[in-house]
Amino acid sequence: MNATLEDARLKWARVIDGAGLSRRVAMLYAAIYLHYGVYGVFMPLWFQHKGMSSSQIGTLLALPVLLRVVFVAPVTALADRLRRIRDVLFVCIAITAVLVLALARVSGYVGLLVFFTLFAVAWDPLPILADGYASAAVRVRSLDFGRMRMWGTISLVCASMLGGRLLDHVGVDLVPVVTCVLLLMPLLILPFLPPDKLFGESERAAPGEWRAIIKDGPAMLVLSGIALLMGSASILLGFGAIQWSAKGLSNGSIGLLYGVAAASEILVFSFAQTLLGKRSELWLLVVGAALATVRWLGLATNPGFPALTALALLQGPAATTAIAGSILYIARRFPTHLVATANGVNAVLVGVSASAGMFAGGYLWDSLKALSYLPMAAMSALALVIFLVAARRETPVQPAVTVDLNV
Repeated sequence: MNATLEDARLKWARVIDGAGLSRRVAMLYAAIYLHYGVYGVFMPLWFQHKGMSSSQIGTLLALPVLLRVVFVAPVTALADRLRRIRDVLFVCIAITAVLVLALARVSGYVGLLVFFTLFAVAWDPLPILADGYASAAVRVRSLDFGRMRMWGTISLVCASMLGGRLLDHVGVDLVPVVTCVLLLMPLLILPFLPPDKLFGESERAAPGEWRAIIKDGPAMLVLSGIALLMGSASILLGFGAIQWSAKGLSNGSIGLLYGVAAASEILVFSFAQTLLGKRSELWLLVVGAALATVRWLGLATNPGFPALTALALLQGPAATTAIAGSILYIARRFPTHLVATANGVNAVLVGVSASAGMFAGGYLWDSLKALSYLPMAAMSALALVIFLVAARRETPVQPAVTVDLNV
């Protein structure tokens, strides 16, 4: 066993010890986020095309997010126990691609509910496992997470803009087929990433060790704030495209709005960690929560296209600081063999918050329309208070662990 591990270390030593690891993680993010540019933006329109009501759409969108509570934590904990995040991610993506292709044959509200219950098992862990792998890489080599993660946003921009124009020609009925094709891309990248068992400490997570995360009160408070902040995007994710379509915007214009938002993410991702410097990553979360609150209040006014474009530009400093802040916090707070599990716990909390927002969003949208963003603004404002309190109580940031893997 030790000889096999040493052989693996020799094989991957140059990649892990140099810029190659950063480039390959960036390629992984780019490949995985391609399908979100079509699925995440246009799936609500596909549901509407299938005759679903607003409340049914809210429930269908909320179901996979809610089921994160059940499925994500066991999958990420298994990946940590095996120290095989990369391989578990490969299996989940392959299963998801097969399932999403089968979605084209599913009809009826009950059938879709059953399908998305099964779909959630494989699909929910994808970004969490990717973040777990990236967190381990960040911890072992002090990599710049933002400059790796921004390539996921770049690919999402391309997919949303080109996907919107494609669907204008072929129709939203083909959303599942296009999504399946895009899901094949990360399967071509993963074999070229080093196994995560080569990162940091050699030990695997012990059964039940995840409880140490739950017992860390200050960390759980921060993770709860992250859940509120991420969940506050529920109305935008569930009904943004429907709202803008009702205002007469084409699928191409809707894709352009998402593209503008994602493009602003790219810009902020590229320098967020540099600007943070030696300060606690909790201040990134403070900025994200404050700007998200402003954004939801702006969207509550049901603005026209020019104002929508301006609000879309807030996506970068709002969402990017939240994403980078959460990943950097987890990478610093927890040991390498628990980073996937910690990301899984975070995903569970986000799943509860986001699914509750999406489920309630269907009913809120029926009665309040754009004013449904006001409860979302309250959620992000509460997160802002939590992060401010945590940042003021934070102990000095410890440097990330750097392990010499030149063997």
